[in-house]
Formats: sequence, structure tokens, C-alpha cells
Amino acid sequence: MTSPVFVKRHPDAACVLAARRHRDWLEQLGSGIRLPHAHPGTGTLQILERIEGRQPEIRDLVDLAIVLGRLHGTAYQQHLHAAQLDDPFTATPALTIPDFCACRQQVLARFDVPVGGDVAFYKDANLRNFLITTDGPAVVDFDDLTLAPFGYDLAKLVVSLVMTYGSIAASAIHEALDAYNTAVVHAGGPASSATAYDLALYAEIHHVLTARYLHRNGYEHSWADTRPWPIPI
Repeated sequence: MTSPVFVKRHPDAACVLAARRHRDWLEQLGSGIRLPHAHPGTGTLQILERIEGRQPEIRDLVDLAIVLGRLHGTAYQQHLHAAQLDDPFTATPALTIPDFCACRQQVLARFDVPVGGDVAFYKDANLRNFLITTDGPAVVDFDDLTLAPFGYDLAKLVVSLVMTYGSIAASAIHEALDAYNTAVVHAGGPASSATAYDLALYAEIHHVLTARYLHRNGYEHSWADTRPWPIPI
């Protein structure tokens, strides 16, 4: 018999508390995206509702892009319109979201990423942090949360899918970007959130950050060998 809960062990109790606060904030946004119910944890254990579903595949890219767009647009409308990428942001009395730059200084020094634009968030859109259920996608992992430009987490999803399954046509990625931007606007986000150039640039950042995981965690394809467009920089 399958357990009704999913138990995840964290390095320490502070990580459990952080993940709980991230999940709670996403739930409080009221975006309509499915999240697992949280049960009281103990010590280093996070206990969540078990959601039945399958791992996302390339064919799910547009649906997942819409999920990210709804989350980012809703967060912008409610909170992040007042945020700056290079400054931690207090979203609630219980949650201050780290800024985009502090934990990425070394890699950002290699790329020209403006920090004065509209602000969304990064929650690590690795495909394994979603499940595809009979009712659509669900978000199931809440370890990471920082501020980020619009499109940055979508780029992580694209890189994650490519490194897992292999190349994706540029046209399919651009379709997902269009769906993402439309969802952002419908949820209350800015009219101009992410361009194709932005997405390509952010994908290169994720490549640098993720390349060390090649041949681990299901990543069997190098982004450097499978990217669907010329290097944008």
C-alpha cells in the first residue's frame, strides 16, 4: 500500500523550516497551481502529501511554462513589483527572499545580466521538482527560493529537459516562452517579461551551474552539445 505522505530528509531543521515557508508562501499566492499539503515535520524531516503523477517529459514543456508564468505573474502582482533583484525582499513577516546576485556572484561575473528589471523568483524548475497528474502539473519541491528575472526559472526548466531527454526544437521552446509570457500577463505580471534573448542568456548561466551534474541525477546530455541555438554571448 502506498503511503499517503512523502517524507524528505534535510541536512538540518533550518532547511526544513525554510522549505515549509517557501511552500506556504507559494500557497498563499492563490495562483491555483497544485501544491502538496504540508504536514507537521519533525527535526530534519519534511512531510508532505504524496501526489501521484509522472515525471515531466518534453511534451509537457508548454504546460509547465504556463505554471511558471502563473506563479511569477501572481507573485509580481502581489509582492514582487516592489522588489529589486540585487536586494533581499521581505515578502511576509516569516519570509525574506534572498536576492538574485549574492549567491551567484561568480557566475554572473561572466554574463551581462541587467539587475534593474522586473522581478520574479527562482524556485529551481528542475523537471524533477514537478509531477504531471491527471489534473495537470503540480509543484512538489520547495528547497530553493531566490529573486530572479522573469524567464530565469523557465530557462532552468528548458536546460533540465534537454539534459535529461536530449535536444528540443527552438520552435518548441519559443512556443513555451510565448505561453509563459501570456500566463505572466494574465496573472497580473508585466507586459514585457522575457525575450528569446533573455531565455538563451539565462540558459547559458544554468549550463554553467548544472554542467557538473552531467551523468548524475538523470542528466545524460550536455547542453553544450544540444543547445537549439547559437551561443548568445
